[in-house]
Amino acid sequence: MPIRNNSARIPQAFTLVELILVMALLATLLALSAPTILHSFKQRDLEKEATQLLAVTEYARSEAISQGIPMDVWIDPATGCFGVQASDGFDGDESREKTYALNTDVHFDPVSATADQDGHTVIATFDPEGTLDPENSIDALRIVNRSEAAISFEQTEDGWGYEIVKEAQ
Repeated sequence: MPIRNNSARIPQAFTLVELILVMALLATLLALSAPTILHSFKQRDLEKEATQLLAVTEYARSEAISQGIPMDVWIDPATGCFGVQASDGFDGDESREKTYALNTDVHFDPVSATADQDGHTVIATFDPEGTLDPENSIDALRIVNRSEAAISFEQTEDGWGYEIVKEAQ
């Protein structure tokens, strides 16, 4: 009959001290990385809003072509809303007008542009051919978050549309 060594059967486990050290190390890593993670979330909100505004301009171009009337992209810096509608003096399909609201942590920088009959600031007008009307379209718009990081929404070099330009931090 073989002799058994009972000392070899001791179950392996972590001690309380080892667990506390691992938890302290994890807490330190989390504390060091939290500001970077928070900044990343805020930047993602900023990029999301700029992308949504860019999509609204493409929608306005599409609607101007399909309805055969000029379409305006407007913003309301006071309320943080933006949208698309038929230009003043034109009867467009009201069911095709869209309104969106910015995330509460993001706002538009003030711009000097014409206001429409609803009091919105028109930032772009697309003609029925799908081209930007240079007289009623701004060159650039900044979208800023609470930590003052910003993304610019600028006319493309060829003047046919807009693009998102990230600003240096």
